[in-house]
Amino acid sequence: MLLVDFAGRPASVATRPWGALRVLVGAAVLLSSCGGEPAETTSTSAKPGKTAQSAPAAPAAPAPLHVSVFLEYSGGMKGFVPRGGADQPATEFQQRIGALITETQVSPAVAKRTYYVCENAAPRAVKFDQLRSLVQGNVARAALGTELPQMLEGILNRPNATDEVSVVISDFIYGPEDRSAFSQLPNLIRTAIAPVSQKQLAVAVFGETSKFYGTYHPAVKTPVAKRTLKGEKVPYYVWVIGPPALVARYAAEVFKNAPAQQAFFGLKTTTPAFAPVLTKLTDVKLKPSGSVYGEGNGLTLNVSDDPADFSVGLSLKELPAAWQQPAFLAQHLQVRLPNGQASVVPGSVRVLTAIEQDGQPVLAPYTHVLRLRVSQLASPTATLSLALPAPETPGWVAAWSTVNDNTPAPRTFGLDQILAGVRLSYPTPLPPVFTVQLPLKKD
Repeated sequence: MLLVDFAGRPASVATRPWGALRVLVGAAVLLSSCGGEPAETTSTSAKPGKTAQSAPAAPAAPAPLHVSVFLEYSGGMKGFVPRGGADQPATEFQQRIGALITETQVSPAVAKRTYYVCENAAPRAVKFDQLRSLVQGNVARAALGTELPQMLEGILNRPNATDEVSVVISDFIYGPEDRSAFSQLPNLIRTAIAPVSQKQLAVAVFGETSKFYGTYHPAVKTPVAKRTLKGEKVPYYVWVIGPPALVARYAAEVFKNAPAQQAFFGLKTTTPAFAPVLTKLTDVKLKPSGSVYGEGNGLTLNVSDDPADFSVGLSLKELPAAWQQPAFLAQHLQVRLPNGQASVVPGSVRVLTAIEQDGQPVLAPYTHVLRLRVSQLASPTATLSLALPAPETPGWVAAWSTVNDNTPAPRTFGLDQILAGVRLSYPTPLPPVFTVQLPLKKD
């Protein structure tokens, strides 16, 4: 019989070894993800009435990325982009943002890209070469800048803005003329990004520090309204806003040099390829133990005496790079089994190597492998769910926040309040990033 994964790819079933491990196999058909390999049959010790299933159609290709990049073009940002030369190293801002806009321009994942500068009016479209020139330091005269809520509102209220990925680059310093507005900062942000909640968009926030040369404009104007910096480091941010799957894809495939400080809100991916991998395995650690065999599109288990352990493959290439790390996944993945007990085996989450994927075709569709342990199954049938809950606002946000930024430091005035406005745009708890399911039957 054919065990099919839940993204439309076939997965193998196990043969029955002697002893405690009892694995039932029918006619097993091994297909490549394109369906091009010939079928392979094994012994016919299938349970009566069980027949092989045909693989459903392969999942559709991901939607093309349409990306708009917005660079705040103000006096407060000019210090990140000093005019350089052979004897003047580029700032961290110039290095990272230069790489980001270049990758956006050349990446095959991006089907359409547009570029804008945000001045003291609506975003102004520019050519890629013009934006790159600004990042290089060819800034003759910067604008006064637009207040933060108005800048975000102008970006998200453009036609078709909610159907594409918007990349916003700014220091996100909020310094309104009406100082009483500070008390409403979360509400102002929430209002400005109203399309986020209305259209169920995702927001990814990346924080970085960079050397700064020139006039620094803090939000808190006392004891001085502005200072001249000569290379001190101050923060800037990249926000990525758009449909959840597109934001996830941009973070995974385009923003390859993303900084360690990351926060994601409303991020969801398409259902990843997922299936038990039971046969054609050369690694003993991947082989099942206990009484477990593939049947239909699920597993049949006998856990009355001993637990059943088995490996599953997952394709997590759409996740941001930081979320693909085994330590992150081991900490956050959750297993749920109604009327039963299941868990991720400690230390089992890992990234598959290219050698494993090439040498064992059953592993080729997946980027990660982990082991699940079912130690109790009370009902005749049940559905095991493996989910990645969305993490809440990370701790670095509070560490990078301050109520007084008059003295330059690697902190931003009211950053926690700004992102509180973002968080308020989503339900509690945040929706899971993905959920995959595996039908189980009690033997």
